[in-house]
Amino acid sequence: MPQSNRENPRIVLQQLRAELEADLRALKPTLVGNGHVADNAGVLAQQIEHDIHRVDAALERIHTGLYGYCIGCGEEIEMNHLRADPAVDLCVSCGAKVKRLAQGT
Repeated sequence: MPQSNRENPRIVLQQLRAELEADLRALKPTLVGNGHVADNAGVLAQQIEHDIHRVDAALERIHTGLYGYCIGCGEEIEMNHLRADPAVDLCVSCGAKVKRLAQGT
């Protein structure tokens, strides 16, 4: 049975990437200037660029046949986790380990 556009991860990721690029374009005018607004816009722009990178990496994993598998342990990523974040590259367990390490606990 063919997947609907909503369930096809490639289409979902391509749409997400287009939305992120539009957000970044809309943000560009606020990046120029001085002060607090430009600083906040710069931080937001960095986050959007990071998210675009994550989407590109997910699209590459689709291309190589590795999409849906954890880059940490190699196990399948839970479908609900992929639906919540189609660019996710870690299973819940590995994601929790990374988060604990980042927090230093």
